[in-house]
Amino acid sequence: MTWGETVLPGLALWAGLVLPGWAFLRPLGVRGLVAVGAAPAATTAVAGVLGLLYPVLGVRWTLSSAVVGLAAGVLTAAAAGALLGTARRRGSDERHAPWLPPPLAARSAGLLTGSLALACVLVCVPMAVGMGTPDSPAQAWDAVFHLNAIESVRSTGNASTLGGLAGLYGGRAAYYPAVWHAIVAVAPGFDPVPAAAGTAALVVGGPVWLVGIAAFTRAMLPDGALPTLVAPLLAATFVAFPVVVLTVLAQGPMGLSVALLPGVLALLVVALRTRWFWPAKVSAAFALGTAAAGVALAHGSGAFSLLVLGGLPSVVILVRQARQGWAAGRPRAVLAGVAVAAVVAAATAALLATFPAFLATLSYERAGAGSYLPVLAKLVTDTPQVYWYGMGAGNAVVTALTLAGIVLSFRLRRGRRLAAVLVGAAALVLLAAGPPENPLRSLTGFWYTQAARIAPLVVIPAVVLAAGAFAALAERLDGRLHARAPLVPPWAVPVALLLVVVTSTAGARWDLKVAITASVHDPGAVAWGTMLTDDELDMIERLPGRLPEGSVVLGDPFNGSAYLPALAGVDVVFPQLGPLGGEDRQLLERSFRDLRQNPAVCRAVESLGVTHVYTDTAGADDGAKVHARTAGLRDVDTSAGFTLVDRGGTASVWRLTACG
Repeated sequence: MTWGETVLPGLALWAGLVLPGWAFLRPLGVRGLVAVGAAPAATTAVAGVLGLLYPVLGVRWTLSSAVVGLAAGVLTAAAAGALLGTARRRGSDERHAPWLPPPLAARSAGLLTGSLALACVLVCVPMAVGMGTPDSPAQAWDAVFHLNAIESVRSTGNASTLGGLAGLYGGRAAYYPAVWHAIVAVAPGFDPVPAAAGTAALVVGGPVWLVGIAAFTRAMLPDGALPTLVAPLLAATFVAFPVVVLTVLAQGPMGLSVALLPGVLALLVVALRTRWFWPAKVSAAFALGTAAAGVALAHGSGAFSLLVLGGLPSVVILVRQARQGWAAGRPRAVLAGVAVAAVVAAATAALLATFPAFLATLSYERAGAGSYLPVLAKLVTDTPQVYWYGMGAGNAVVTALTLAGIVLSFRLRRGRRLAAVLVGAAALVLLAAGPPENPLRSLTGFWYTQAARIAPLVVIPAVVLAAGAFAALAERLDGRLHARAPLVPPWAVPVALLLVVVTSTAGARWDLKVAITASVHDPGAVAWGTMLTDDELDMIERLPGRLPEGSVVLGDPFNGSAYLPALAGVDVVFPQLGPLGGEDRQLLERSFRDLRQNPAVCRAVESLGVTHVYTDTAGADDGAKVHARTAGLRDVDTSAGFTLVDRGGTASVWRLTACG
């Protein structure tokens, strides 16, 4: 596919994320920019529930069944809105109206559309340039898993987070968030899996993320339009998200979860500011609960990301409201609310304590640095926390605006909790990347103790604070300018300041975004070892016509064979780079090249149904990806017992006859 061919499917994918969620939130009284920003989270929540429910009901996950299920979710919300009286309410009706920021004027709404479009260009186009073509597969550890997971959902029709991706775990049912894979799998207009995944990354990291940023900024700073207008452009200068997460880390599910956060945080502000009339409050809580579930279902770490970004403000505001309720003579209601919150918190903690996947995440070991200073320097300049792409000035201009926003929040006594949230998120980044002996480092286990996964949590409050400082600076400069030159149009100062920001950040870090993306998509520039060259990709595309149906290919997953399910629809023994377990697989990893001397090897081959073998003569000295765990699958003698099927570059596919 070409990028031109992905435009309409990409727009359809974005509409599919926004429209069902918007239709879900609107009868609950959530409207305007907040509804559009939070809509993808609501859509994701319903899709995640459907993914869990359909296998129980014996329903395959397809585009048709997804549409029917989403429609049922919308009808449920409409019934709740009719019952609560929020479906047909007026903005002045506080009993049936969740609080919403004032709508933007028509002119400001038009400017916001332009701002969002430009921000999408600054984010998506350099990523597309770095990818080269839509169907170039990302060559990163997690990318292999996620591409094959999309193919698994397509072929099995099972999109359950609880065991739906068992084929990637050797048949073992395991927890893994499958909502992102489910959405991408049924996105219309895409044939190659990498094209669907690459376009989805641009949709999630572009309009979904940026509209959410605008909505959160509007909810936090509702007094003027300028912060909302500039927030998407300021967000476009960062590389911590979406570029690093969706390319270097190749984290589709987590990337979706992060992209949903700003819209859900906007909805959190709405829920907290809604007056305590039960129809309006219940409606706001229902909308927020659904959207928050979307963040958590997209990726489990999203629940803890919400706690980091929204926990402190929620507790402070709810405690303040509880004190007011107590003083107003409603102690029973306050005590009941506290009791319910305590029971929910205790039950959640008890459930997580018995969840193996959660415990495994917390215990994940990752090396740290000997000092916090290098990490702090990377954080301040928004330099990628993984690999080295050059420091330079980084995003120093927007960092300066963020620091000015923190100072301004304390001077104006507004937004101080957002500044505290920023400091807390930054502390988690430092803990994750810093000295491992710090006992507090275990707090970052919710994100696999990886600073690059936590860094996006810093971006969200930083953008809002920077947007507030930008607006204040523009207002002050505009006042001084108009005192001397009254005929200068009012938009001149903000536009000039935006030009300064974009040019001083080298076109919103354009070249850096291209380089980061190319480091996982361009076979000649892959940062952690190339798994596929162009010639090998061409060979893989030919395999569906050269391998009989039911073939099972054995190969070292690090040499490119693990891509076969996603790129050619061919089953493999090792569909991911992580260890799968099982005695037969472990034996082949260690000893397949000894098949003529060790009879157990052929028994393992027959047990797993292997029919073909994928080999690659490229080694670490050639820039190929190599891992010690699979040494037995390299340097295989194919002089006898192997019949050549196809060859591309240094890779070959053989029909295995050595085991009879």
